[in-house]
Amino acid sequence: MSIFSKVFRRRPTPKLDLTHPLIIDLSQKLRALHAMPIASKEERALWDAEAEKLRDRLYEDYKEVYDYLPHELEHYLVDSDIRAKDPGYFKYQEDILSELLVAPKPPSS
Repeated sequence: MSIFSKVFRRRPTPKLDLTHPLIIDLSQKLRALHAMPIASKEERALWDAEAEKLRDRLYEDYKEVYDYLPHELEHYLVDSDIRAKDPGYFKYQEDILSELLVAPKPPSS
């Protein structure tokens, strides 16, 4: 168990409906953001600019599903500098947001 799992308590949230069109849209935007590099100061500046655009629209465009989103999403959108320096924190946020950051598997036939 990582230090972040011990220090940060997860707030229980209702189950995400991963089939909801707004959740699908948000997940696609988050996956695109997540794919951007953050190793250098310049890369983080670009990442932060894109994250800020999403954060600005979060309350409006996703108002209907906002209460179902993990609270850690707010931190994810502003903590690129910490994730770039701390692999444990990077993994902690990825684990919490995994449902939104990982592309869904196609249904099996």
